[in-house]
Amino acid sequence: MNFTQRAMLYISRKKGKTVSLFLVVFVVAVFLISCFGVLNASERLSKDIRTSLGAAFYIRANTEVSMNENGETQVKENTVHISQEEIDEIMQIGEIKYYNPINYGFAKSDTIQFIQGDKHTIESNMGKVTALHFSALAPNFTDETAVLVEGKHITETDNGKILISEQLANANNLSVGDKLTLTHAKLGESDGAYIDEIPVKIAYAQVEVLGIYKLNIEDTSVKPTAGVADNEIYASLDILNELHESEVGIYTGEVDFYITDPAKLESITRNVQLLQSIDWKTHFIRTNDFQYSKIADQLSSLGDLVKILLVLVSVVSTAFLTLLLTMRMRGRMQEAGILLATGVSKGQIMAGFLLEVLAVTIIALILSYVVSFGVTDFLGHSLFGELQPNLLNDDALTAGMNGGIKIENYLKLSAVETLLIYLCQLVVIAASTFVSSIMIMRLKPKEILSKMS
Repeated sequence: MNFTQRAMLYISRKKGKTVSLFLVVFVVAVFLISCFGVLNASERLSKDIRTSLGAAFYIRANTEVSMNENGETQVKENTVHISQEEIDEIMQIGEIKYYNPINYGFAKSDTIQFIQGDKHTIESNMGKVTALHFSALAPNFTDETAVLVEGKHITETDNGKILISEQLANANNLSVGDKLTLTHAKLGESDGAYIDEIPVKIAYAQVEVLGIYKLNIEDTSVKPTAGVADNEIYASLDILNELHESEVGIYTGEVDFYITDPAKLESITRNVQLLQSIDWKTHFIRTNDFQYSKIADQLSSLGDLVKILLVLVSVVSTAFLTLLLTMRMRGRMQEAGILLATGVSKGQIMAGFLLEVLAVTIIALILSYVVSFGVTDFLGHSLFGELQPNLLNDDALTAGMNGGIKIENYLKLSAVETLLIYLCQLVVIAASTFVSSIMIMRLKPKEILSKMS
């Protein structure tokens, strides 16, 4: 009987010892794959957060708010603006990836019946228009209170394009690609009724529905038709210009700037505030690092913890495997002595011992690879569910920010990395088997049998 047959026979007969070895190798392998996956994810997440949508700062004009005779809050129409020249000067500071200027207005259309709001009349049948470079960066979409369900988002290269809500599209049988005509409007109030302060229409814009979005929240507050959330139209900047509700290169709304590295947010905004072309008495700036500082600290702490765990499990598992295999070999001292006495070489005996262990190990590693998918998926959602960045690139600005990177992509190790981990385990187990059996193999058959007696 050769050593291969003896190894297979031992595995089939000694089921208890085979299962115990299998479980140890299996658990250690799953743990190592999971830990390396978490470590890999923390490093990649940290890098992506810094090199993608790192942080942003927003500049807008101060808005004058007052109380009327009835104690109601009134917002004075803003006459302060930010010009394209000022934006270009800010962009020259460097390391700013995108900017997103915003203008606001109202629009009507003979082909659109808007979702009715408070005191709805034919005259107040209008919707709010938010004109901007990148609709995907509008607060509703970045906060995920609105999600694009059809078509594409508006980008700075688009002209004559709009996004409308799913409810508004269904109410008017509109779909992506439909074209319609908008005209200007201005919401006002007279004698307790909402009116259009531009009764005579002289400005029109031909537009195309580029996308349809869906709101994830229900607005139950009482508002005029123009204030109903489903009536909001996102538009390319040229549309409000055509409707004479804004000027080219003049922005009365907020201008958002997105930088590449959150670590430099403070220094960049400090340099922006040194610009003399912007009147900081009438403008204010606010910053948002998208919780980068908190996330970075969490990822760093998690990475350090995983490294410590990896060292500990490597040392403990190596020591435990060596001890387990040593006890396993000592229990087979008599078998080794008999085989030596019958003329079987030490090399064949050690090869048989090694084959037994490696056969069980390989099966355990294969099964551990399958199980590790479920473990890493659970760990990913538990540890990184709230830490994933929305990568800011041209694809995301077209398709939307909601389809972020999946957690599994971060935790999944490459084939080379996985094979390297398993190879190291095989080397450790083979070395432990050799060390455990060498103490027996250096004895002569008589010495082995005498020790057994």
